Amino acid sequence: MGPHSLTCYSTRMKNFISFLFLILLVLGSFTVSASEPAVIYWSSDAGKALRARIKPDADYWQLIPWFTNQINQSYCGVASAVTVLNAMPIKKPVDPIYAPFAYFTQSNFFTPEVAKVIGPQTVRNQGMTRDEMVETLTQLGVKATTVAGDEVDEPALRSLVQKAMGDDGQFVLVNFLRRSLGQPGGGHWSVLAAYDAQADRVLILDVSKYMYEPEWVTIPTLLKAINTLDAESNRARGLVFVSQQGGK
Repeated sequence: MGPHSLTCYSTRMKNFISFLFLILLVLGSFTVSASEPAVIYWSSDAGKALRARIKPDADYWQLIPWFTNQINQSYCGVASAVTVLNAMPIKKPVDPIYAPFAYFTQSNFFTPEVAKVIGPQTVRNQGMTRDEMVETLTQLGVKATTVAGDEVDEPALRSLVQKAMGDDGQFVLVNFLRRSLGQPGGGHWSVLAAYDAQADRVLILDVSKYMYEPEWVTIPTLLKAINTLDAESNRARGLVFVSQQGGK
């Protein structure tokens, strides 16, 4: 092999090694991505990095002053609704505990009109379906619409969440299956508060604050969790969008 051949051989080897390095780098990035957990909790290192990126116009900043804990283990839907209602610039009832100040509580949520849709004892026994959530919120003077988990795919869900998480006067309640997040339990309600496009994750403010801190879940995981069957309604779980009457 002559000097020219050796030079060509050396060049080809360098190119091959560079190409191999790029392949390993790409594969390595997929490995890191694939190893990331579907659920990232608020106080973890990854959670701290995500919360540092919450946008100034995210719903989180409007919701967090009113974020409440469910008062019993069946009132997740009530606590989620109350969190959103208190964050909205709407007329609020006066609870004797806080009189004369107007404030939604998990007791005064059950107005006579709401009780015609569903009463507190029924909620204690079986929780609330998406349709019942929409009806109760409508009775309380806000606009509520719902999207079932089996009506959307990942791109559609991502688009809905991304649009709703901005400061547009719209809030989102999520009805999901805990087991889909690797948590014990069944159906649950909580509030969506932010979307991180870089991580493709949404922040859930879990109203079972005695069990779980806020959690960041991937869009595919969220879809899996809402595309589950609610035994009470025999329909899929999903999202409920809440805004002022006459709003979006």
